[in-house]
Amino acid sequence: MPHLPRIGITPDINDLAAPETEYVVRQNYADAISKAGGLPFLLPYHEHVDDYLDAIDGLLVTGGMFDIDPALYRQTARKDYVTKPARTNFERALIEGALSRAMPIVGICNGMQLLAVCLGGELVQDIPTDIDGALEHKPDQSASIAHHRIEISGTSRHLQTPVGEIHEVNSVHHQSVLPSDAYQVLAVSPDGVVEALEKKDGGFAVGVQWHPEYGVAAIDTIIFDGFLAQAREYSQEKK
Repeated sequence: MPHLPRIGITPDINDLAAPETEYVVRQNYADAISKAGGLPFLLPYHEHVDDYLDAIDGLLVTGGMFDIDPALYRQTARKDYVTKPARTNFERALIEGALSRAMPIVGICNGMQLLAVCLGGELVQDIPTDIDGALEHKPDQSASIAHHRIEISGTSRHLQTPVGEIHEVNSVHHQSVLPSDAYQVLAVSPDGVVEALEKKDGGFAVGVQWHPEYGVAAIDTIIFDGFLAQAREYSQEKK
């Protein structure tokens, strides 16, 4: 009997609890992987990322309440941003290693932004400041509630998401990805903010700006089912 695809999940780190520093990941990330037919694994920060990548069949890069250092995408910080260098450096190494192996990747929220940066893209540092007439993308409400609509604007190589389809999704971010030749934009919000992207060639590498692990929209299931289908295929090809 074939084993379930092993999906590595990157955790956040709570260093405010020092000396009992904690790795933190919401249960719904793991639940979404399990529901789609995968076996979730937590990936504590470690320098030997190749050993992690040898052991898993897919990589889920989670969101977090922090920002990526603008120097990593060739910009100068215009505000004082909260960054987490240890986490970002670890996740960058994982993403770059997974890309080199054509391992399936999903990046969520901050994870999508870091995926874009690793592919050569840049970010909007602060949506309210940088985009005139922007929607509120970080509302004071639970991520279990849909907040704004997105429209599928590009054809995915891997996901069954017809162009023009509309979905109502949650939203918890103040930064976003800029369009780039480095990836295909798959979805946008009404104010033009990029809400989903996909690597243009090679293996499955998809980023979404909202949080599909909450299962608010029908497209959320499509994303995780597509991810696990690719991880299953990758697992078989590895043997």
